[in-house]
Amino acid sequence: MGGGGDTHGDLGRGERLWAESHRLTPGQNVSTITWLDYNAPDSIVPEATRGQYADEGGPRLYDFLQGNGAAQQTADGTRAHTTVIGHSYGSTVVGVSAQSGNWNDPEAANDFVFAGSPGVQADHAADLGVGADHVWAMGAPWDDQVVRQGGRLMGLGDNGVIPTDESFGGNIMESDSGGHTGFFDESSLSIRNQAAIIASQYDKVQLE
Repeated sequence: MGGGGDTHGDLGRGERLWAESHRLTPGQNVSTITWLDYNAPDSIVPEATRGQYADEGGPRLYDFLQGNGAAQQTADGTRAHTTVIGHSYGSTVVGVSAQSGNWNDPEAANDFVFAGSPGVQADHAADLGVGADHVWAMGAPWDDQVVRQGGRLMGLGDNGVIPTDESFGGNIMESDSGGHTGFFDESSLSIRNQAAIIASQYDKVQLE
């Protein structure tokens, strides 16, 4: 899921994620969905500093994931592995969605990945319903630091905590992104790490 950028760019990220994930899982079916069904902030300041867009979009994503999980269910009750990726403000939406409703069906999502997250409205990875060991985050220098630390100060990070903090309790991944928009660059370590999670090949994820 994108963070409010242009649709063409978000679709390109999905295509690159699919290609890298497919490379890791020859002979298996892999699909990526770019979900943009929420009112994204139009500006970094002041709109992206407010939680209202995530508060509105999170439950919509929750409903989508529940429906997606039901659609995937086979006759024997098994479902495809589902990884939800949130970039920038999109990660705040994902965090709210993970705490929306009543997650009686945790199989709707298996892993959460946050890239350049300004906060997910939660203090701890364990609050997101999939287990802290299935919550992943990565950051980058320069302009990404501005976004992440800005979210900490503006309250998108609950109690000032963001997913790349050790105290959050998730997995902090290595990233070679040069800034806030480079997490999905082709052939990068950042996209390889995300693809390994999509493929459930956790031993291939490089952590800090």
